[in-house]
Amino acid sequence: MGVPVEKMTKAALFKGLTKEEMEKVISLGKERKWGEGETIITEGEMGETIYIVYSGTVRVGKRLTLPQFSDESGRSEKTLLQMEAIEPMVFGEVAMLTKAERSATVVAVKECLGIEISGQKLGKLCEADNKLGYKIMANMAEVLSDRLRKANRDVVRLATALSVALR
Repeated sequence: MGVPVEKMTKAALFKGLTKEEMEKVISLGKERKWGEGETIITEGEMGETIYIVYSGTVRVGKRLTLPQFSDESGRSEKTLLQMEAIEPMVFGEVAMLTKAERSATVVAVKECLGIEISGQKLGKLCEADNKLGYKIMANMAEVLSDRLRKANRDVVRLATALSVALR
């Protein structure tokens, strides 16, 4: 595998892992390159892989539920955030863990480099090496908790704005 461990050390998934443990996880993945405008993950699709993007810029968006909010091209998607890979970004963990639909769309704004790791392979590694598995799952729980906290703050802001607008 050509991805240097040094590019991945700051990925939230690898917090507290030794170099050898990171190498084990990285070796499960396949290198990926996404061009500008290319979709990495599509909301609503089934997925069982996790992505770690270590270079480039992405846009994360969600489909709006009302068609009257579509843009001139007919898309009804709201950009939630745009992020540059100053530190490696982890995507796809929700679908990977739940074997459910992808919860957002992630698009490369600038060329992106990363790895795609099969949830099945990662699960087998976690079962085979319980200590490593615990660290990875604890890190995923932290990533999900941080995102839930942010989503809760956003809901409060939106509810507040709506309350003000309806007065």
